Amino acid sequence: MKRNLALLLVVALMASLVLSACAPTGDGTPTNDSNTTTDQNTNTDSSSSGEKRDTVNLSIKANLQSIDGHGVRNLQDMLVRTQMYEGLYYLNESTLELEPRIAESYEVSDDGMTYTFHLREGVKWHDGEDFTAEDVVYTMETIKANPSYFLSTNLQDVASFEAPDDYTFVMNMAQPNVAIVGYLAWYGSFIMPEHLYNNGESWDDNEYNMNPVGTGPFKFDSFQPGIATTVVKNADYWEAEPKLDKVIFQIIPDNTTAVQALLNGEIDIYTSLPDSEYANLKDNPGVRLEPNIYPSPIYIAFNFNEELGADQAVRTAVAMCVDRESISQKVYAGVKTPEYAMYPSISWASNQEDVAPSFDPEGAAKLLEEAGYTKDADGFYITLPLDCFEDSGCPDVAKLMQADCAKAGINLELNIMEYNAWNDKVYINRNFVVEMQGGFQGPDPAALAS
Repeated sequence: MKRNLALLLVVALMASLVLSACAPTGDGTPTNDSNTTTDQNTNTDSSSSGEKRDTVNLSIKANLQSIDGHGVRNLQDMLVRTQMYEGLYYLNESTLELEPRIAESYEVSDDGMTYTFHLREGVKWHDGEDFTAEDVVYTMETIKANPSYFLSTNLQDVASFEAPDDYTFVMNMAQPNVAIVGYLAWYGSFIMPEHLYNNGESWDDNEYNMNPVGTGPFKFDSFQPGIATTVVKNADYWEAEPKLDKVIFQIIPDNTTAVQALLNGEIDIYTSLPDSEYANLKDNPGVRLEPNIYPSPIYIAFNFNEELGADQAVRTAVAMCVDRESISQKVYAGVKTPEYAMYPSISWASNQEDVAPSFDPEGAAKLLEEAGYTKDADGFYITLPLDCFEDSGCPDVAKLMQADCAKAGINLELNIMEYNAWNDKVYINRNFVVEMQGGFQGPDPAALAS
């Protein structure tokens, strides 16, 4: 099947914001696509003032769908999972560099067809069993064989996996793929315990999905649906004993409520600060803001398997109806800046010559006429359904685009969905004409193509 092509990056250079109350907070928490701190930093001192804290309360928006290490691409779940599970490598979200986790190093053969990973010795699962290369082979084979798992597509270039000894893992490639290690540091790449999951049942049905066992710095403690998930320190963690005893992830769906909870001292860290709150809080001595420039684009993609999505005139006309300056100011309060490159300008892969067209709805209408489109009784040349999810400012961006597209005779029919419904419709089933999403597209630019 022909893959979708991501055409437009609307607002790509996202200055992400992590908000914490100054006196009581810890600065190390796991992160989602729009934040900057990393799960490894949870191992640090828990107070910016030097005060010793044993527990940190952190807010997340949504009730967890699952706490297993392989599941859906849900950013709220990832905040919790990254405390308990680890992959071979991880992405340092401040430097955007790959760093080793339960692999110490890797090497690639000269022809790019063999990757050999050297694993850490002495790593234990939370139940005390030894972690070995067989766990890695089992995890990768299972993911590759299940297309619904996020990493599966990216493992199709691998011909086979091997464990020549307990601390060596080998990937034999069917064809070269220079992005493969980056994918192993991205979503759905946590290593699963073979002794608990290789029992003949589907991973999705395993009892340990809601009683997870990983190798990470924190262990699962409790899950209260709609209220909170709690993890406690893994005193035997291979890197060092965590300085925090406990991290509590409280579910607070409403942004305003979460900000007020932080100001009231009910939570310590809030990782999804609305951009509209930035000006109000940046000079508040009682909080600490940690902004970071991060390549998390808001973009739209067209499905080339759909007639209108495959028409270059249609794609270009829509591109000419994206007012990036207006989106930056009205949706993101100027915190997230306009981007015209098809891949964020801060990336080495960004093309600064072949950029998106300028905002020109009149020119877009003329282009559609030249392509043979005529207006219907309602004054529209074409009608395009656009699917987006309820986060990252996507609904507000879509509404601004809808108004500007109407000026060019393009009727955008918005379908704003809860994330999991969007993920099923768009990402898994590819059932869309035009879709909008926001978030980091992976450690390697190749991910944008899929």
